[in-house]
Amino acid sequence: MELLHALSVQGRVISALTLRETRSRFGNRKLGFFWAFFEPLAHVAVFVAIFSTMSRTSPIGDNIGLFILTGIIPFQLFSNIVNNIMNGLSVNKALLGYPQVMPFDIVISRVLIEFVSISVVFIFCLAIASYIGISIKVDNFLQMMAVIALVVIIATGVGMINLAILLSMPSYANIYSALSRPLYFMSGIFFTMDFLSPEIYTYLAYNPLLNMVEWFRSGFYTSFNSPLYDVEYTVAASLLIFIIGMLAERATSKKARQT
Repeated sequence: MELLHALSVQGRVISALTLRETRSRFGNRKLGFFWAFFEPLAHVAVFVAIFSTMSRTSPIGDNIGLFILTGIIPFQLFSNIVNNIMNGLSVNKALLGYPQVMPFDIVISRVLIEFVSISVVFIFCLAIASYIGISIKVDNFLQMMAVIALVVIIATGVGMINLAILLSMPSYANIYSALSRPLYFMSGIFFTMDFLSPEIYTYLAYNPLLNMVEWFRSGFYTSFNSPLYDVEYTVAASLLIFIIGMLAERATSKKARQT
């Protein structure tokens, strides 16, 4: 009974935090809602323009915009979750004064918001593409959802690890921002794994995000089934990073309340 009561309390806390975060981000600022849609579309537009200038066609399918979108969505979900977990405690510091509110509750609420937001954006973009006449045939929806789940898991783990470091090193946010920028160009947003030379592939294949984007596209496109992404490695890496993140969160939970 005590366990059920504790879970019930935590559920109500997470629901309240999620509602508060949603109102703060989208309810009171129209630009916040607009930016959620504009950001991925801006990325797509920039790369479409670059590819068109270079006279490059889509590596998969016949629409370069759709190809970029299927790379941007997993990467943007990862990036947004990590960044929002990192600044979640500073924004909600006052709430940690309540004993019912735990740092991990803030993490969960922010993950939920990012997951729902990016899902709505993806569906909205596909609806627009379909409306303007772009043919969309999803090959394996469950496979795509499995990849998205792994993106959420690894992003949550990275976010909690970064948060633990941030509590001891406030300048780490700038360091992580600089270190993570190359991921944008190394995660398969605008190329497939078979585009890489063997020398480069040997190293980039260790990037879980690259494997996830390739896996996501294999589920999306009926004409694409890449043999290069490593399912076992991607799942293992995601779970390992999440476990490390959970341990880091537990180790620094008390410090998070006192900061």
